[in-house]
Amino acid sequence: RTAQPIIFVILARLLTPADFGVMATAMIAISFSQMFWDAGLSKALIQTKTAPEEAAHVVFWTNVCLGLLIYLLLFLAAPAIALFFKSPASGPVLRVLGIQIIIASLTSVQQALFVRDLDFRGLFWIKLLTAFVPGLFSIPLAFYGYGVWALVAGSLVGQMINLYLLWKKSHWRPQFRYDWVMARSLLRFGVWVMLESFGAWLIIWGDNLIVGRFLGVHDLGVYRTGWNLVTIIFGLVLNPFLPVLYPTFSRLQDDLPALKNTFHRVNRVVFALALPMGTGLLLVGPEVANVLFGEKWQGLGFVLGVLGLTYAMSWLVSLNTEIYRAMGKPKINMILMYVHILYYLPCFYIAAQFGLETFTLTRLTVAVIALPIQTYFYVKMLGGSPFYLWQEGKPMLLSTIVMVICVFALKRVLLLFFPLAYPVLSLSALICAGGLVYFGCLWLLDPDFILHTSTILKRA
Repeated sequence: RTAQPIIFVILARLLTPADFGVMATAMIAISFSQMFWDAGLSKALIQTKTAPEEAAHVVFWTNVCLGLLIYLLLFLAAPAIALFFKSPASGPVLRVLGIQIIIASLTSVQQALFVRDLDFRGLFWIKLLTAFVPGLFSIPLAFYGYGVWALVAGSLVGQMINLYLLWKKSHWRPQFRYDWVMARSLLRFGVWVMLESFGAWLIIWGDNLIVGRFLGVHDLGVYRTGWNLVTIIFGLVLNPFLPVLYPTFSRLQDDLPALKNTFHRVNRVVFALALPMGTGLLLVGPEVANVLFGEKWQGLGFVLGVLGLTYAMSWLVSLNTEIYRAMGKPKINMILMYVHILYYLPCFYIAAQFGLETFTLTRLTVAVIALPIQTYFYVKMLGGSPFYLWQEGKPMLLSTIVMVICVFALKRVLLLFFPLAYPVLSLSALICAGGLVYFGCLWLLDPDFILHTSTILKRA
């Protein structure tokens, strides 16, 4: 994951917000199509208890056939999608970039089997080798003025290398057989996952869709770049939890006390990391944008800060969806998604009429509204306390408040004595001071948590 921010920042220096906006319009359509060619079968393969070898053949041939069909439909629809976004450049980009749908359908089973078997060592080497590939192709092309096509080329080459390595590393090979009875069983599970994925797409990409439609590809490029940087920053620390949690929770699905205990232990760690990171981005977002991206990315600092806090709020309840799916109840996630959509999309549509800043603040507001809704469903499903977030996160919340006060005061001092000078040193000072204050306070308030988490990390 250290490769992503390095490549991303270099490309942002070479390309324009509009280039990233055109790429985002293509990714909106491609991500939408993914839920149909995968049909939730990869998750079903991980979760199923019986005949995984036979299930793998069903998933593979279903995904390949659906992938070819979906790409053909996307190829034909590309001009209409470009017209929707009022971006003529999006059509050709979508037709070429859509090839990754076919490539991904050829790797879904191999990747799911690695995850099912908890073989993350094998996945690590594959991801490590492919992490730098997109940059090796995109950066030279961007330097020589190929614009958005530099991003397209890097993405496709990365997918093809990933395909080669997954097939080389995996011992499983498809055979020409298809168990229709098992297919029906997997599809019953997969339908709920697919409906959940559609809701997730509306939540993850619905805001991008509305920004691209009503604010244009330039603002979409700024908004999407801010969101990408936030996900990269959080991903460095938190994303490694998710691939491990779903198969782990799946193994504990018949032992509710152990399942709840594991959930709460991991949730405290996520809380301890997500909240200060999101709050810190809110405090230093403009400084980060100025240092990393330069002045042509006007407005990115505000977007980055607000989306950082938004992402932190989302992470506080992100594990809930994994535990419901692992319990074999993906329909709960589907219900939750559509409950959120009922107020998400109308709010986004109204906010888009007032500009990017209002839209970004609205994105934060709806993320906060989601917290009590997620808590209600957690209490109904697992019988926990409705105040579990406060009970688990009180030391982290108090430590974050102290951090905010100290960083804000230091920021004022730096602006007073070193205005516009040494921006890299000022940003480094703010980040280091915030981290030291936060973990110092957390140590005073909950030393047992710090010691226990350190032991887990050392063991990991």
